[in-house]
Amino acid sequence: MNHDKTAKEILSAVGGNDNINNVIHCVTRLRFTLKDMQAPNKEEIKQIDGVLTVVEGGGQFQVVIGNEVPKVYESLLKTMGRDPAASPSGDTAQGEKKGLFNRFVDVISGVFLPVVGVLSAVGILKGLLALFITLNWLTEEMSTYKILYAIADALFYFFPILLGFSAAKKFGGNPFISATLGAALVYPTMIAAFTDGTAMSFLGIPVVLMNYTQSVIPIIVASYLASNFEKWLGKITPPSIKMFFVPLVTLAVITPIVFLAVGPVSTLVSDYLADGAMWVYKLSPIIAGLILAGIWQTVIIFGLHWAFIPILINNLTTNGFDPINGMLFCTTFAQTGASLAIAIKTRDKRLKPIATSATIAGLLGVTEPAIYGVTLPAKKAFIMASIASGIAGALAGFMGSTAYGFAAGGVFGIPIFINPSGMDTGFIGFILSVLIAFILGFILTYMFGYKNAAQSAPSNQEHAEKAEQSSASSEFVNVSSTASADSAAESLVEKTVFSPLTGKLIPLKEVGDEAFSSGAMGQGAAIVPTQGVAYAPFDGVIVTIFKTKHAIGLLSEDGIEILIHVGINTVSLKGKHFTSFVSDGDTVRKGDKLVEFDLEGITAAGLDTTTSVIVSNTAVYMDIQAKQQGQVNQGEALITVK
Repeated sequence: MNHDKTAKEILSAVGGNDNINNVIHCVTRLRFTLKDMQAPNKEEIKQIDGVLTVVEGGGQFQVVIGNEVPKVYESLLKTMGRDPAASPSGDTAQGEKKGLFNRFVDVISGVFLPVVGVLSAVGILKGLLALFITLNWLTEEMSTYKILYAIADALFYFFPILLGFSAAKKFGGNPFISATLGAALVYPTMIAAFTDGTAMSFLGIPVVLMNYTQSVIPIIVASYLASNFEKWLGKITPPSIKMFFVPLVTLAVITPIVFLAVGPVSTLVSDYLADGAMWVYKLSPIIAGLILAGIWQTVIIFGLHWAFIPILINNLTTNGFDPINGMLFCTTFAQTGASLAIAIKTRDKRLKPIATSATIAGLLGVTEPAIYGVTLPAKKAFIMASIASGIAGALAGFMGSTAYGFAAGGVFGIPIFINPSGMDTGFIGFILSVLIAFILGFILTYMFGYKNAAQSAPSNQEHAEKAEQSSASSEFVNVSSTASADSAAESLVEKTVFSPLTGKLIPLKEVGDEAFSSGAMGQGAAIVPTQGVAYAPFDGVIVTIFKTKHAIGLLSEDGIEILIHVGINTVSLKGKHFTSFVSDGDTVRKGDKLVEFDLEGITAAGLDTTTSVIVSNTAVYMDIQAKQQGQVNQGEALITVK
């Protein structure tokens, strides 16, 4: 299937871009909310390559595609001129309230991923310059160094401008408005006022100044406010003046709000965080190392780590050493180890080069590419790296690791931890903490923090057990697309799919969803469940579990692809009444619990609980038989294929 061609033909057949209010996707179909439901040419759409059928229901025009729907959806958004990264997927577009952490990850990743590549490049350049200075190949007074450093430091210094542009695209606003807002935050006059301690006010209201260079959270919040304000203002502004009036008013309103509110709040949070860190350290270096190192990379994400810089420098100027950086330095290597694990393990051709370059940048002391481009989107990988950081930080605290200078992270910063009086246990502890952070971050992520999406396994593998033979009971009817089983089919190995549910069987053709009843999605069975639990129908892997948990795709060890779709139109519940026990890529054994669902809750919502169990790769089999009537218990033979 040519995804781009299919998307263009579907867009044209549903009435074009102007006829679409919204489009989302679930596990099998594109779901359009159209202005004119009579506009689509259904017969034309059914003839499009890759389209299985068309269904109307719930106020939506649904184009059933099957397993390829995510790729067609992405192509469709590009054809419509929408950013796939900023567009809602099936479960969220209908207003599902995701968890705070998931929403946070979604925003952060969507904002930072576009700049990960250049972020890695300048991070590596910055690390190389530090090495050249250490080796006396360059000095800070040389023009060559100054030019190269300007290249390396410019992105970090003017980060709010780039992030403003990227964040606005994520929030659906005008990226040039937010980029201009970011430029205002780092405008030289404002930075000079902060540096000199000049008092400023806006319309008589005092402005608490702070240094926004290299900051992250203020511009993301500002872009969110600007994007939403801009969209509201655009709706009420006459078209004749909208081009200049909307940016003018948006900047004039939002920029002062950022200076008056976002800055003071960020400063207050930073101060409290820094004071709390010193209080914890005085209680116990081990506990301090465990807590501070464990949360340090999360602190960096919020841009609050800058509050610690005065404390680190004050320790050095007052005491000649700083114990806090001795505990925090290892965290860079934990994230780097996690990034390396993903670079080695992933089969994603897009992610592998990102993770590889992020690993290099991390070794040179720049963890942003690893965090925003690799570990944070993987969620569990970020958690594993944080656990490794906490353990390594506790060791550094126990061993009394201490910094005797100030430098960025990475391998080139290691010399600042050498005691001028000679090697001591503190430096040994520091080296051990770095090694443990890196190795443990790698191991935990490789084992628990990242899983590849399951890949299709070839059928008839030698290690596959011969399936249990089905009886010739009249309960089974032939539902194969080839209908007749000739002598060749009889000689093929028969494989069995066991029932994932307990309930009453009904003919698949009676299911109240044409996508399944027509056989467009494949052949299989339908069960009206009497117990709200679905179990694994064979030994295999979870190919995908949809975010709303109502649909699960599995692949058996001998190549059978099964879709378990609980209920009809249950995607509209947005995960309510469902509890999943598996994730994409998990290995399962026959009888393992996959998902629980509240039958009464689904029924009370006015939805049908009939569950379809479909052989997704029906086309590769010559003969498929499925139980169509009577009662069935979980674990009993349900479908046989040849």
